[in-house]
Amino acid sequence: MRRWQHLFRSRRARDAMVALVIGGPAAIGLLTGLHRVAPAPTPIAFATISALCAVVLALWRREFDWAATVVACVTFVLTDLPYPIYVMTYSLARRRRWPPAFAGMALLLVWPAHQALFEPVTGAGSLFEFERSLPANGLNGLVYWALAAAAPFVMGLAKNSLEDALAERERHAVQSAERQQRLWESTLRERRLTERARLASMMHDGVGHHVTVMVTMAGAISVDAAATESIRRRCELIAEVGREAIGQLGEVLDVLSAPDADGGAARFGIVDVEDLVRDYRSLGVEVSCQLDESADGCDPVTGDLCYRIVRESLANVLRHAGEPRVHIRLSCGDDGARLTVTSPLAPNDRPSLPGTGRGLRLLAEEASLAGGSLTAEPVRDEARFVLRADLPPRGGDSPVRRSAS
Repeated sequence: MRRWQHLFRSRRARDAMVALVIGGPAAIGLLTGLHRVAPAPTPIAFATISALCAVVLALWRREFDWAATVVACVTFVLTDLPYPIYVMTYSLARRRRWPPAFAGMALLLVWPAHQALFEPVTGAGSLFEFERSLPANGLNGLVYWALAAAAPFVMGLAKNSLEDALAERERHAVQSAERQQRLWESTLRERRLTERARLASMMHDGVGHHVTVMVTMAGAISVDAAATESIRRRCELIAEVGREAIGQLGEVLDVLSAPDADGGAARFGIVDVEDLVRDYRSLGVEVSCQLDESADGCDPVTGDLCYRIVRESLANVLRHAGEPRVHIRLSCGDDGARLTVTSPLAPNDRPSLPGTGRGLRLLAEEASLAGGSLTAEPVRDEARFVLRADLPPRGGDSPVRRSAS
């Protein structure tokens, strides 16, 4: 099957089919004597005109639309064979060349008005046994030839629509694959950030605590009246080394806490929020998104964080909200970015999907590290859940750093 598909996609094979469609009926006409009822009665003229038309249409139908159309129309007039016009109409409709396509169709519609040229064949040159029953003149003849003229045009339009649909489907498939890849990369990146945050927390709460106790005890001993001068110097040395260790620990914590410490850039931005909203709308979530014009001015790191907050909020709406409805408002200014996400509260009589609760907590920690804040709490009086995030302005290359204290 693929070999046949590849064959029909090649230009040479299609040109050969054009010649066959035109030359085949001409050859049958010569063998059956049909040429005797055509305006060009001699076999040589009939065969020559048909062969020339087949060659010209095969070679010219793409580059010389009007010339090939004129040749097809003249051949129809001389040989009474409509197949050249059928081929040209289909080819022109495929390439959306409407004027020459309508010209060929008009000839097929005007020609039946000439009663003398469309009398039923009654002699020995009949091509088919049922030819005498074809409506060759009158209103029935016009209807028959109108359908015959419109069929190649409709086939060309159908082929165009099918190819456009396939191209659109492939484009959506590529976009979906790209979004899935980006989401997967973002998930891996968030896992790395979470692991670094866990290590930073362990070092801060463990090593930092013990070093701080050590420095404090050394300082207390150095000011004790019972301590000798030698002990005081040693305690001051211990305190000094401890303070240096705390400073170096703070630098390590800053590296672990930086979202782009691995050298990677922000993967998402404000422009990606619209794609995210479109995806959740396709899942049945009623999303109203209001992105102020100032939102385009957010720096990349802040835009990436806003995107992940919106994604987590939409996922929580699917898990917990009583109605799959959410309103998103985002604006950026000189004082930073402000994001508000509002959704209905979960009903008490319906269980929601389970969640770990870590998503918003980690995002709140990251917003806090950036110098901003993230709050998510229900408003019982209004029966809605409101998430607010205020992020300060930062340069796109400025990493988020965690305090060592």
